[in-house]
Amino acid sequence: MEDKILAAMKLFKSGDDDAAIAQLLDESKELVPAIVEIFHAEPDPDLRAFLVRAAWERHEELSGEFILEALNDPAEEVWQSALDGAVALASPEMLDALKSLRLQEQADASMTRRFQMCIDEAILYVEGLVRRG
Repeated sequence: MEDKILAAMKLFKSGDDDAAIAQLLDESKELVPAIVEIFHAEPDPDLRAFLVRAAWERHEELSGEFILEALNDPAEEVWQSALDGAVALASPEMLDALKSLRLQEQADASMTRRFQMCIDEAILYVEGLVRRG
């Protein structure tokens, strides 16, 4: 499993985003646990953001839990990818989690304002999707 994820990460780094995601979406076995493990060891925020995207696009059982974890990442590209996932995986539980993160502090005041603005936008999207059912 890990080899497939690492190969997709290599494709992503080479600039072939679509092929990298497609490679992970085509896999029939559950990948999110392995994605999470690689995420924790990955220093490159662009690759962590890619892993978050791969996890939420797969819609596996553990995807939502991982998305919420990734919202705490200090790198904006990672939490932005997690917000995309939160919207894609919209549910009442995800909405509650986003609301609870609304007041989370970031590294500095300007990043905190940006994070809160993005969280507010995601909350609006998820509320709309949840209402429509």
